[in-house]
Amino acid sequence: MSENPDSVPPPAKDQRPRPQYGELAPEGWTWQPPQDTNRVDPAPAPTAGAGAGAPSPAHIANVPVTPGPRTVPRWDRQWTIALLVLGLLGTTYFISSLLALPQLMAQMYAQFDLGAYASSPAISAIVVAGVVVESVVWIAATGVSFLMLRREKRAFYIPIIGGIISLVVVFIFLLAAILTDPTLLEFASRQ
Repeated sequence: MSENPDSVPPPAKDQRPRPQYGELAPEGWTWQPPQDTNRVDPAPAPTAGAGAGAPSPAHIANVPVTPGPRTVPRWDRQWTIALLVLGLLGTTYFISSLLALPQLMAQMYAQFDLGAYASSPAISAIVVAGVVVESVVWIAATGVSFLMLRREKRAFYIPIIGGIISLVVVFIFLLAAILTDPTLLEFASRQ
């Protein structure tokens, strides 16, 4: 066996007992860091100022990722799904109301004795646009809600906002249908 005469022998192992957590060290014991002569400490990175930057990828790779505590309560998922189902029922009702718009206009003509109602092309365009917008609002609310649930963030308010938007959209399209009918506008201006 040939040994390298320039090699430094490893430091002797400290035979003294190490203190346990919450225990005082034995009398006269001091901790000495291991002496590694080949080790060079890197300069500390500046935390602020011109030299500060993002941590190196090597540093990021060494940081253990531990999942944090769940901050979203359990009821959020159930309420979100229940509100989405309620929103689907509401959207179905609003779409059927928009599809029944020509019959509603005919009833208004009959109720106010305005004569026979003839459906205009604007009413059918309003109905189609309303159905499309109502469907898109519900699909968007559902998509955003599931995205928030997947990211484990609160999502119960998304279907509520979607429902409010849906209700406003229905009223806008109903108002647009009434405002495009000149007979109803003339009747309303006389009252």
